[in-house]
Amino acid sequence: MEIIAKTFAGLEDLLAEEIRNIGGKNVTKIKRGVKFEASEKVLYKGLFSLRTVLRLLIPVCSFMAHTEKDLYRKVKKQPWENYLDLDKTFAIDCVANSEVFRHSKFAGLRVKDAICDRFRDLNDDARPNIDTNRPDVLFNVHISNLDVTILIDVGGFSLHKRGYRTPRHEAPLNEALAAGMIMLSGWDGKKDFIDPMCGSGTLLIEAAMIAQNIPPRINLNDFAIQEWDSFDAQLWNSVKRDLKGDIEPSSTKIVGSDISDAYVEMATEAAKEMGLDTISVEQCDIVDLKNELVNGTLISNPPYGERMDKDNIIAFYKEIGDLLKTEFSGFEAWILSSNFEALKFIGLRPSRKIPLRNGSLDCKMQKYELYSGSKKAKKQ
Repeated sequence: MEIIAKTFAGLEDLLAEEIRNIGGKNVTKIKRGVKFEASEKVLYKGLFSLRTVLRLLIPVCSFMAHTEKDLYRKVKKQPWENYLDLDKTFAIDCVANSEVFRHSKFAGLRVKDAICDRFRDLNDDARPNIDTNRPDVLFNVHISNLDVTILIDVGGFSLHKRGYRTPRHEAPLNEALAAGMIMLSGWDGKKDFIDPMCGSGTLLIEAAMIAQNIPPRINLNDFAIQEWDSFDAQLWNSVKRDLKGDIEPSSTKIVGSDISDAYVEMATEAAKEMGLDTISVEQCDIVDLKNELVNGTLISNPPYGERMDKDNIIAFYKEIGDLLKTEFSGFEAWILSSNFEALKFIGLRPSRKIPLRNGSLDCKMQKYELYSGSKKAKKQ
């Protein structure tokens, strides 16, 4: 079957490689995503194990719609009874970029009406109910100019979720983006890892799962596909059992710190929730941090300065630079930020710059090679 996997801009190559590694065929990169062919077994494996994926979608139909009436008529003609039962719930997630369909929400409502009216015509006015929180079937509608594509969301929710987030976690770094940052850095799970501004611990937890080969959603059990008539529970359980069997112990040290006691507590609780006892977190200001690790990798997502004035954010990034120079000789350091001006005040020349998006913000993930001794000595 054909699958569309969605991800963040900048992570397409990583996701394509992940898909190849689990057995996906005919893998092709698209904008913010990857298109591929997969067996049912590979699809199940992807739901559990792909780290950089946001959505897995199965295309249902594509057509051109010139008006709202045309959209309604062509949607109503599709055999939705093949994908949805009367006793199941559904919802519509619509994104429209079109001069004709200027409002995504309204276009989504027309699609919803067409599906409901088809069921009413076929079932004496009975139709499936809507559930926008956790539907049994989530239809993804994408409209580009006049081109309409409707897909079924296999997970039913954004696959950045792993199960360790709580409502207490304020604006955390997206888990799929955090995993992507670690994978882009080339960290192999063998060297020690540190995030000295760890917030609620997203990078630490993603690193620990990578080090132990723990599939990111192995503990979740409420995917939309589990409610489908075609769902193969025996195959699902077999895939899950095999993936659990590939989990490995790790002695890699994964260390975090943050100035906020509340964040340290949240990071510690999240690590416990995932059973990751290799993570240690302490409360510490970066100006007081003393690094005890050797030749590891540092990855961090410091504040961008939305809640700080210019002088304070510049001073803060200078402190980050001082920390890297004095405490992390021999490390590779990666810093993600949307504040390109503040990044200059780290005071180190980046050896690599990777453009990424964090939510609506354009960011750079910059690499700093912190040589022990001179650069010349390092090369000899």
